[in-house]
Amino acid sequence: MVFVTGATGFIGSHLLYHLINGGNKVVALKRSSSDLQYVKCVFRFYTRDYETHFRKIDWVDGDITEYDTLLEVMRRADEVYHGAAMVSFDPADKYKMFDINIVGTANVVNAALQNGVGKLACISSVAALDPAREDQVVTEEFFGNFPQRYSNYAESKFHSELEVWRGVEEGLNAVVVNPSIVLGPCIPLKGPGNFFKVIKKGIGFYPGGMTGFVDVRDVCGILINLMQRDIMNERFIVSEGNHTYKELFQLIAEAFQSKMPRRELKPFVTDIAWKLERFRSKLLLQKPRITKELHQSAHRRVRFSNDKVKNRLNHQFIPLHQTIADTVNSLDI
Repeated sequence: MVFVTGATGFIGSHLLYHLINGGNKVVALKRSSSDLQYVKCVFRFYTRDYETHFRKIDWVDGDITEYDTLLEVMRRADEVYHGAAMVSFDPADKYKMFDINIVGTANVVNAALQNGVGKLACISSVAALDPAREDQVVTEEFFGNFPQRYSNYAESKFHSELEVWRGVEEGLNAVVVNPSIVLGPCIPLKGPGNFFKVIKKGIGFYPGGMTGFVDVRDVCGILINLMQRDIMNERFIVSEGNHTYKELFQLIAEAFQSKMPRRELKPFVTDIAWKLERFRSKLLLQKPRITKELHQSAHRRVRFSNDKVKNRLNHQFIPLHQTIADTVNSLDI
């Protein structure tokens, strides 16, 4: 049996489909309040017979912060895919995010150890890796050598990954994947998905940064491939390539046939914007739409190497332009 956490999220929903389609018996963790319609929407992207595939999932109510639930469910598990995590760049969410990402991962690792689970795959993030200078290309070796992180989210993912490596020291077989920004069909219109919604309406600007992007289908394929191979206790960066936000925004605008963004958004503009937004959000008791962390990341130029995963798995990534086309075609906006 395969056990999946984070099953109702973007990566998790796609992963469920690929696991079910591969003939696996899958038990998936969800909160009692979870709306499973999103999972069905993802399945519908792949097949008209999505209901048949969906009914093959054995859903279990629970939370990764509930150790006893994990311990009970994982008694039957041969493999675990751990993808549950909170993503937030709002400073007010720091301690809640730390609890979910760090304590939750520790619980998953401990339950896997206690039950003698055969292998665990952890979906981490490139945010967990060490920050790099603009002239450096980040590889799998960029971990634990530089304690400072650019965001609370990055810090939470770094420490959650440490829990996995602690489990490895205690006898757990594990692999860790570090995806860059994940895009793809049925992307939720929050986080990276908000790019699509905003650009469709038409904007003339793009931020000056650069980072890695990857298709969610590549992430799932690589995860399953790593679990099927005799590869243990290694980390793999999962990224199609490094692209500027200018390239990304213009590809999205072209796919939507909307206004093409042609002017670079200067850092001083977003610096003013996040400060004004902080004041507005506090005054109205609302979540800020832009934070200092988002302002900084929009202008940071970071590059990631995908040499290891390409060489070891002979994996061919879906090109970014195809990811954008498929994503646009899947969205009802």
